[in-house]
Amino acid sequence: MKSIIKKEETFTHVAAPPRSPMPHVHYHNEHELYYLKTGSTTYYVGDKIYRLQQGDFIFIPKGVLHKTNYEDSTSCERMHVYMDDSVFDAKLHAIKEELLHHHVIQVPPAILPDLETVLLRIQQESLQPDLPYSSNLRILCVRELLFLLFRHKQNNKSTLSQTDRLVYDVSKYIASHIQQPLTLEILSVEFSTNKFYLSKKFKNTIGIGISEYVTYARITKAEELLCETDLSITEVAQQCGYNDSNYFSTVFKRVKGLSPQQYRNTNIGKEH
Repeated sequence: MKSIIKKEETFTHVAAPPRSPMPHVHYHNEHELYYLKTGSTTYYVGDKIYRLQQGDFIFIPKGVLHKTNYEDSTSCERMHVYMDDSVFDAKLHAIKEELLHHHVIQVPPAILPDLETVLLRIQQESLQPDLPYSSNLRILCVRELLFLLFRHKQNNKSTLSQTDRLVYDVSKYIASHIQQPLTLEILSVEFSTNKFYLSKKFKNTIGIGISEYVTYARITKAEELLCETDLSITEVAQQCGYNDSNYFSTVFKRVKGLSPQQYRNTNIGKEH
């Protein structure tokens, strides 16, 4: 499984058309808040699929596989804000919990200029990190942005194409059956579809094949169990669909760069 961790930044503002209609699938070690200023896109976050329009925001939790598909839009101006857990103090705890479960934020168009002003202040502080208190001011601006978003957020509506619906249902099935065998053949039978059609549609939509996606889903579940339970490595392996704990450890280290025990020792007690 190739590396899909993207290098961390603090802020990016991209006004040019996407170089590729389907950027590479990846994840970050920090949370990301994405703002689509112009255009439209389909956004894949873990096992969820969202259709974003101009003015929409979407929150991508750290460690979650995601990608965008700009095939339907020739020009997409977007801003990305990256943040670690230190942004979410006690007053933002409830907002963080909601963002972890409901990723898309939509607000009235009239409030967008105010939000863009805050975004530009975040960009300004990100461009001059050596100035006194720059990181402190950036954190304050990010918090202000989050408070404003949740003051004005509306209920959002999202529609999926038939292909997106199939991929969404398959990814949800994988997440809820992570302990079981999950091969292309098994999934094609479960969803009464041709395995070659399913394989092609899944890879075209998500950006990686089903086998690689299953590995990612299993390792993501293993990270959670290693940090939040006292299960042995063998028990974690079994709960993530690996009958051989040695093979599980090999796959885990190939994906994360650490053995399961090293990962647990490094991350125990951290907020996830």
